[in-house]
Amino acid sequence: MKLSALEAQDSFALLGPGFGAGGMLLLSGLRPGRRRFPRLVFASFEGAGRAATVLGADSCHTVEVEFDVQPPLLDARFAARGYRAKVQRIRDSIAAGDVYQVCYTVRARLECASGAALLAAICGRGLPRFAAWVRLPGGPEFVSASPELFFEIAGSRIHAEPMKGTASAGAAAALEQSEKDRAELAMITDLIRNDLTPICRPRSVRVPCERRIVELPYAMQTVSDVTGILRAGVTPLDALAALHPGGSVTGAPKPAALRMIRELEPEPRGAYCGALGLWRKDGATFSLLIRTAQKDTAQREPGGWVYGLGGGIVYESSAARELDELHTKLGALRCATRRSG
Repeated sequence: MKLSALEAQDSFALLGPGFGAGGMLLLSGLRPGRRRFPRLVFASFEGAGRAATVLGADSCHTVEVEFDVQPPLLDARFAARGYRAKVQRIRDSIAAGDVYQVCYTVRARLECASGAALLAAICGRGLPRFAAWVRLPGGPEFVSASPELFFEIAGSRIHAEPMKGTASAGAAAALEQSEKDRAELAMITDLIRNDLTPICRPRSVRVPCERRIVELPYAMQTVSDVTGILRAGVTPLDALAALHPGGSVTGAPKPAALRMIRELEPEPRGAYCGALGLWRKDGATFSLLIRTAQKDTAQREPGGWVYGLGGGIVYESSAARELDELHTKLGALRCATRRSG
């Protein structure tokens, strides 16, 4: 299948290997109300997990994709003006005991590009685990290069992989030794444990791995593994309701972090930092929509995209290092970047 052929479709989801098909999976003709499996599940960052969009498809099959679109050299820009002051505002709140960590995000603007060209760009150095190009009927269109498993369910077992801590490619030793990055992950791992506890059997929630390094083409990241055994009758939508929005994109405690996010971020995140899932008869897999671009519905640049960037701010954070981390994460787009502001 030629990638460019999808541009003519009204609604579809092209999903990467992490969603469970081994290769790329194409769901075409997405429609609400269809009861057949698999189903596509989407929740924006601001949307309630229990009110997620659930769609069936006219067809669903694995595909071999021919990347027949030339990947563009993207020029992504984000405004750094005011960033340092907001990082300091978060640090002041942490010092006051109001919050422990806040995932603060900014938006980069991408020039005009088709969804096919954007997907080709993010796959230029290999297919991301949770690559996705999704066009919802009457809803948003987004392209994701997410490396983060939000959660997966197999039978009664649930597994989450919160991801916190970033370093440039090849800097595994520095990341391993960073107490700041270790603290980021530890806080969010504990938050995920707490989110899982109400939907899991008593004393079944475990952390089999507290911290391990994941190597990406453009960055090093750390993740933990959190598992549990679901209570009888808990569905993937129940799990989404309990976990969404994901702790690694909010901060801790989650209610306090969300209040700061609403105060500091001037526009909604939308698909970015939301959840995308494939719900099968025997389980489900959800990605956390980081490294994600959404069509710019504000039409600042017709055909343009908005790409989210963020990181966990703890008391030990420095604005300069956090800005460097944002540029590292822009590497997912394989693009040239310019600082502004």
